[in-house]
Amino acid sequence: MNRLWRKYLALLDTDFTTQVFDNIKNLLVCALLFAAGTNVLDREHHLFMGLLASNLAGWGLILVSAVLMLLSVSDGLRRLSKLPYHTAFQIILFLIYLVLAVRVVEIVWVFRA
Repeated sequence: MNRLWRKYLALLDTDFTTQVFDNIKNLLVCALLFAAGTNVLDREHHLFMGLLASNLAGWGLILVSAVLMLLSVSDGLRRLSKLPYHTAFQIILFLIYLVLAVRVVEIVWVFRA
């Protein structure tokens, strides 16, 4: 138990919690952008006083969200690859992160209404 506590304290010293919260914050921003983009595609609002087509703005938000999500996932994979754990454990963590990312997007998309 003492060894686990020292490991936990070492993780706190390396700003582990700030990295986790930053990653979750990035995930939520991507989910909100995706939900906003799909909301624009779902409804026919005239944005910017009719100067920009709604579909273009919706697809633009979805594209920005996808790029940001890809950057966040690749940053998470890079950080996981530096850990001294087995590759199978890293793949399992990545799959869990991917499932959580999709679920967060779905939840935010449902709450947009």
